[in-house]
Amino acid sequence: MRPKIIAHRGASHLAPENTVAAFRLAAAMGVDGIEFDTLLTADNQLVVHHEYITDLHANANEVIPWCTLDQLRALDFGSWKSPLYAGEKIPTFAEALEACSDVDTIQVEFKSPLGANATTDQDAFAERILEEVESSGLAGKIVVTSFNHGILSRVKKLSPHQRVGVLTLNSVDSYLAPPPALLQTLGIIDGPEARLMEENGFDASLPAGQQALRTLVDLAQYATLNGDETSPVRWLIDRLWALTSDHPGENLFELLLSMASQHDLPSYLASLDFVPEVLSCQYNTCFRDRDLVQKVQAAGIEVAPWPVDGVFDLQSILDMDPVTIVTNRPERLFQMLDPDFEMPEAAAALLADPSLAR
Repeated sequence: MRPKIIAHRGASHLAPENTVAAFRLAAAMGVDGIEFDTLLTADNQLVVHHEYITDLHANANEVIPWCTLDQLRALDFGSWKSPLYAGEKIPTFAEALEACSDVDTIQVEFKSPLGANATTDQDAFAERILEEVESSGLAGKIVVTSFNHGILSRVKKLSPHQRVGVLTLNSVDSYLAPPPALLQTLGIIDGPEARLMEENGFDASLPAGQQALRTLVDLAQYATLNGDETSPVRWLIDRLWALTSDHPGENLFELLLSMASQHDLPSYLASLDFVPEVLSCQYNTCFRDRDLVQKVQAAGIEVAPWPVDGVFDLQSILDMDPVTIVTNRPERLFQMLDPDFEMPEAAAALLADPSLAR
């Protein structure tokens, strides 16, 4: 049986992440679920965005917890991806849920309050989460996820039947470690993609060090990884911003302590004062312990590694047989699972004319 496919921030390789366009495109592709992030504005509204700042995804540099909803709605959250998405607005929580309502599972990462909302305690925020979830009419589809496990504990105490998912990075090195695609590009590891590179011009006659150096220069010039139009610099910046977004207000020492406590994930999960339905771990964690997926799933907890995108990474994770895979590239995973897969007509129409999603 194939894993459930969850579109990370929507179909975010093809459309601007965490937007209605990305959610509707993912749903039209036939994904099993969609994941998105939500946080509070200065006027206590829940909006959908990953970072606390808008720098990477909008036409102005703003801090979301210090802005009102109206101020954020004036920004363009689509042009950074493509002119086709110019004018895309930041969605509210309600708008995101409506766009995702046709899928089976909606994973919502709730970001801890920050800035103008820093005085909001965990209990109050957990109550706000449940109020929003229960009033949506989609509570049965929603999995409440967070890196703040205290919030999840409170959610479970208030509503024992609400499904929750523990988000973890596990360790800084597993999160910031270069993806296998980059290691293969540098000739450090072998694999199907590395062999494909050799067939397409990789100069095997050069000493490994010289080849790696030349390839690094090429990467700097062309700024792509593995044909995915992924800039190595962008990749690293995304990781660093994500750390600050996933663990707001923590200094490096606190962050390291938090990750050290989660190094043995099965033991950490057993130590919690609630039982989560889902473990959503950064996918490199699974390479540190290839038995992790089966250990956790044997305890009745669904494992959903995120975000698995490269062909090599996807195949490696598929071999571990998780219940769920969270990916920015659902179209690629569909193709790997079924070589006859073709983009559904509805999805193809949205790609050709993103305005249809509005």
